[in-house]
Amino acid sequence: MSDRPLRLAMKVVPEDGHWVALVQDVPDFRGGVTGDSLVELHEEAEAIKHFALNVPKETPVLVDYDYEIPGVSAEIIDTYWHLRTQRDEIAEKFGDAASTAVAALRGAGMSVRDSAVLLGLSRSRVDQLSHSG
Repeated sequence: MSDRPLRLAMKVVPEDGHWVALVQDVPDFRGGVTGDSLVELHEEAEAIKHFALNVPKETPVLVDYDYEIPGVSAEIIDTYWHLRTQRDEIAEKFGDAASTAVAALRGAGMSVRDSAVLLGLSRSRVDQLSHSG
C-alpha cells in the first residue's frame, strides 16, 4: 500500500452569496458541498471526502480546490501559492543554515554578540539557536 494520500479534486465557485464546491473526477459520486465562507466550505469538504471516494476514514485524503472566481484570473492565485511554497522552502533551508552557522561559530569560541553581528541576527536569536540542538 502506498504512503501517498489519495486526492479529491473539487471545483469551487461563488454562487448567490455562498460558496459551492463540486467533486470532480469521481465517476461514482455526483455532488458537493456548500458554505457561507471558505472556512465552512473546507470543513464540509473534509467531512465528505472519504464518503466521496468510498474509502475508510483511516485513509489519508487531501482535497485539492480549483477556485473559479469571476474577474480573478486563476493564474494570480496559482502564482501566489507557487511563490509562497518557494518562500517556505527557502525559509526552512535558511533556518537550517542559521542553526549550522551558529553551532560552528559558537563551537569555534565566538561570543553570542559577535556571532549575531557576523550573521545579521539578533543576539536573542543566536542564543536561541545555540540552545536548540
